[in-house]
Amino acid sequence: MSRLVFITTLILIAMSMGTMGCQLRLNTSATNSTQRPYDYEANLLHAESSLIPAGRDSLDVFVEWDREECLYLRDDPASPFFAHLSMNIGGLETSWLDTLESGIEQSGRKTWRVDRLDIGAPWQEGATTVKASFIDHHRNSNYPWRALIPAWESIAHPYTSDGWPLFGRHATSGDTVYFSAPIGSKWQHASVEVPHRLPSPPFTRSNDQTDTLQPKIRSDWKIDDSGWSGYIIQPGINVLGMPNSAGKIDVTQVINGVDFDFPHVRDVRLLIASSRYISSRGEFQRMEESSDPKAALDAFWLNCGNNKESAAELIKIYYSRVEEANRFFSGVVPGWKTDRGMVHIVFGIPDKIRRTNDSEWWLYGEEGSTNAINMRFLRQEHPWDPSFYKLGRSIQYRIPWDRMVTNWRNGRIQPD
Repeated sequence: MSRLVFITTLILIAMSMGTMGCQLRLNTSATNSTQRPYDYEANLLHAESSLIPAGRDSLDVFVEWDREECLYLRDDPASPFFAHLSMNIGGLETSWLDTLESGIEQSGRKTWRVDRLDIGAPWQEGATTVKASFIDHHRNSNYPWRALIPAWESIAHPYTSDGWPLFGRHATSGDTVYFSAPIGSKWQHASVEVPHRLPSPPFTRSNDQTDTLQPKIRSDWKIDDSGWSGYIIQPGINVLGMPNSAGKIDVTQVINGVDFDFPHVRDVRLLIASSRYISSRGEFQRMEESSDPKAALDAFWLNCGNNKESAAELIKIYYSRVEEANRFFSGVVPGWKTDRGMVHIVFGIPDKIRRTNDSEWWLYGEEGSTNAINMRFLRQEHPWDPSFYKLGRSIQYRIPWDRMVTNWRNGRIQPD
């Protein structure tokens, strides 16, 4: 086997290793380890959930989990394997047994109804949050997060084609998203594709202009007698709402159209694009213009690692960080294209994160040390992204940035 073919195989293996435990979609409401909030592997379990109002006083709970992450046991050789699972919402715990059967889906699902008062979330105007956790009792492990409870009168919750709620703010471009609304009400769908642009390095001026994008109306219609309707997700920003007297849209949904594999990174063109942070302009151009882009990408990583073992390790670390960035930082653009995603990929998981109402401070190194790197990400108002953070850039980041890029290019990177 040639060295290039070998590394190509390693790229595919590394990508599957990073995702074989879980084919999860992005969980925007999750709070991971309090020590390492952006370390996806810090938790053994991951789950996604939605709480949707069912009238003024009740909520429908939807939860989805990955069966490969749960521990399935059986009472005797003749019995089926089962997992003992539960979900705690605001102190109210609901338990169930999930039994493995032939032909069963990898993702498990469950839905039930709760009373608002039972989870400590009485009716109020506007949205609120409560503590929630998904628990595997056999594994003695849990996955905590803050669950969002929409206002009871809110409408047009997005659903997928199988009748399950859409988790987060991302959907595959080309898919249809469905919603219910009052019969006869008027709706409009607008969208705009986000230009392909990477964030500028930490020591230069920011070039983000996504807050100036203006979605254009693609369709308008009235809800028929079924009380249900849908629209096709376009690449980029998708806005759904009701037209108002000023000729604008009162926005109800903002959904970002993404590639089919999101948040995973498997397509060779995407593998090349996300390598731009550590590749030179010439290297990147050669990979993009190559008649055999996979071979060109292989050659780049072999040059960085200097041998196939080191190259394989670099590939695994780099693209697992790209996928983590997609999971945690995605908004109007995939997470790997954001300021936080860029820093996460190149520098790795911070040693310490401090949060305030409007900022995140990321510390690399020992606090108080002259060699420590402290980066501030400021949360900013954005018309299409409620969690938009911009790095406070400084020329002081030039030396540590160049050092980290050099470490990547010389194979001197350690796992997080």
